[in-house]
Amino acid sequence: MIKKLLPVMFITLCLSTSIHAAPRIVESVAAIVNNNVILTSDVNEMLSSVKSSADPKNLPDDATLRHQIIERLIVDNLILQQASRAKITVSDDELNTTISGIAKGNGMTVDELRGYLSSIGVHYSGYRERIRNEMLIDRARMNAVRQRINISDKEVDTLADTIAKQPMNNLEISISHIMIAIPENPTKQQVESATAKAKEVISRLKNGESFAKLAATYSNDENALKGGSMGWHKLNELPTIFEERLVRAQKGDIIGPLRSGVGYHILKVDDTRAEKAKAVTIKEVDAKHILIKTNALVNDDMAKQKLLDIRQAITSGTTTFDAAAKTYSEDPGSAEKGGDLGWNDPDRYDPMFKSALLKLKKGELSQPIKSSFGWHLIELVGSRNVDKTDMAQKDQAYRLIFNRKFTEELQVWIQELRGDAYVKIMSEDKE
Repeated sequence: MIKKLLPVMFITLCLSTSIHAAPRIVESVAAIVNNNVILTSDVNEMLSSVKSSADPKNLPDDATLRHQIIERLIVDNLILQQASRAKITVSDDELNTTISGIAKGNGMTVDELRGYLSSIGVHYSGYRERIRNEMLIDRARMNAVRQRINISDKEVDTLADTIAKQPMNNLEISISHIMIAIPENPTKQQVESATAKAKEVISRLKNGESFAKLAATYSNDENALKGGSMGWHKLNELPTIFEERLVRAQKGDIIGPLRSGVGYHILKVDDTRAEKAKAVTIKEVDAKHILIKTNALVNDDMAKQKLLDIRQAITSGTTTFDAAAKTYSEDPGSAEKGGDLGWNDPDRYDPMFKSALLKLKKGELSQPIKSSFGWHLIELVGSRNVDKTDMAQKDQAYRLIFNRKFTEELQVWIQELRGDAYVKIMSEDKE
C-alpha cells in the first residue's frame, strides 16, 4: 500500500507551496518573492520529502538540492500570485473530489488516506492546502497560457493528414529533460555561461553520470526534482525542436544541447512505444421526440401525463408520431419535421435522454422521460456504425498541436513571470 501511494504523494507532498504575506514573518526567510516570502520551513519540508521519496543516487548534495527547491518554490509562488490576481479559486467541493480521487487511485478511502498521512507525520489540513495550491497553479497556468495559443484549421488539417499517412502514427516516447535557462534579453556573459554549462552537462552524461542527478542539479525545468522525467508523450505534441531530433531516436540516446528562446535543452530517450492506427467507428442513432416543457402552469406530473396520453393515442393508432409531434412538441427545431432529430452521436444528447434512447429497439417508443429540457417521448428510428477516423484524426491533431504549443508557451510565460518579479534569495544574497 505504501509503495503504491508514494509516487502519487511525491508530487503533492513535495510541492509545499504557500504564500506568506510579509507582515506575518515569524521565522527565518529563505526568499522574498515580490511582496511575499518563502519560509525556511517550507524549504526544509520539501527537502525532507524529496530526499525520502527519491533514490539518493539521483540527488545532488543538500546545498544544490536546496537551491533547486527554492527556485521551484519561487516559480510556484509567482503562479499563485497570478492566480490571486486573476481571482482564480478552488471550492471545497472541488478539493474534496480531487482528494477522493487521489485516495481511490491508491486503493484507499479518504479516512484511510488521512490515517496514513498522520502515520508519517503529515497534517491533513496542510495536505489539503497543498493540493488546493496545486489545483490553483494548474488553473492559473492553463488560464494564462491558453490565451497565448492560436491554432489554425490549416495546421490541424496538415497534421491530421500526416497522422493518416504514417503507418505507425501512434508513436509515443518517454523522455527526460534538462533545461539550462537563459533569461530574457540576456547579456553576452549570461549566454556564454549557459552555453558552457550545457556543454559540461553533455560531457558528464557521455562519461556515464546519472541523467536524473544532473537534472536535479542543473535543470531549470519544473521536472528537475523528478530527475527531469517528462513521462510519455506523443511525438507530435512535443516542442518542434524536440520532435525534429527525436523522430529517429532510440532508447538511451542523449540529444542536445538544443537552443530555444528560453535556453538550452538536453534530452534523454527513456523508452519508445508505438502501435498501428485503428479505424474509429461510432454508433449513430436516428431518433424522433416529442418535448413537453414544464413551467409555472405545467408541473412534472402534468407534463408526464400529457405524454402518456399522447403515447396511448400513438400506440392505439389514433394518431401517428409525426402528427403528434407537429401538434404538441415544444421543440421548434424538430416539431415541424415530425419530431425528427436526424442522425447523431448519442453523446450529444442530455444524459437522461441518451440513457433512455440507447435502451430502445428499432421502432420502439419510450415511456415519458425527464431531461434537463423537460419531458420527452422518444422513438428510435434506426442505428448505424459510422467511420469517424478522419474526425478522430483531426481531434487528435488539435490536441497534439495544443499540447505542443502549451509546452512551448508555458516556458516563455514562466520566464516572463520570473523576469518581471522582484526575487531575493536570502541565503545567496542575490536578486
